Amino acid sequence: MIDHERIMLVYLQLADVAHRKRQTLGRGRFLVLGGAAALRAGWPAVAERCRTAVLGEAPRHLLSRYPSFADAMRDADFKPFLTRTEKFCPFEQAESLLDGLGLTPEDARQSDDESLGDIAMRLVGE
Repeated sequence: MIDHERIMLVYLQLADVAHRKRQTLGRGRFLVLGGAAALRAGWPAVAERCRTAVLGEAPRHLLSRYPSFADAMRDADFKPFLTRTEKFCPFEQAESLLDGLGLTPEDARQSDDESLGDIAMRLVGE
């Protein structure tokens, strides 16, 4: 079974790292991948935060055509873009990148009472 929550956290951690390194393009790609995983995991608010962050840095991004990330995911015109973005960094490669940085999805938790949604929202920032 695919663990979309784990996938979401991995991509959002990489987006956070890219943000701290001022790698805008990489951050945007990781946010798109994290947003897609968030929707698949049942976290639409996290996906929307990803969309907002992407549009904050790139107002003319493809996501700007849609009122929500969920609407984009349902549109046939968005699917090829998402497929290309997934090829940019497949999940296995993302896990390897995170591991190479000495991080794991479990490292994202700052306290025992922090929910998965809180972790994801913090990683996306704003």
